[in-house]
Amino acid sequence: MVSLTRYFFIFFIICFVMTCICGVLAALLPQGVGGVLTVVPYLVAMVLILFRFLKKNKRAPNQTERKKFTLGFTLIFWFYNFAFLVLGVAIFSRNDPEIWQNLMLYLQNAQFISIIVIMFLLMAIPLYLLTYWFYGPLAKRMASQKFGA
Repeated sequence: MVSLTRYFFIFFIICFVMTCICGVLAALLPQGVGGVLTVVPYLVAMVLILFRFLKKNKRAPNQTERKKFTLGFTLIFWFYNFAFLVLGVAIFSRNDPEIWQNLMLYLQNAQFISIIVIMFLLMAIPLYLLTYWFYGPLAKRMASQKFGA
């Protein structure tokens, strides 16, 4: 079995760079269109890491690697999004502490929390399933086409 730490680190770097690029694009696009760009960094990083894995190992990920990739990518993506959300609020609330207070008030509202959880699940579940599928049957097909294995 191959060590996946390097792949996770590269995934994080690609996600971060793509998030910066998509953030600028989202600011320039209308609000509804810009929201779609939220998942683009994850998808781009996931595809590039699979190509890198196939090229280096000349095979598709086995079942254990597939599960680790899926869970690892999901956790990295959501934890770094949450971390930068908190960092952004902290930076902007330095000059205006009311921003932090408003966030704390919203977090006490059950309706707000339920909307956030629903939005999270609407994105997290499909991304998890897509990654699991992409690193399974599709990766095997790609490996057999590329390497005849």
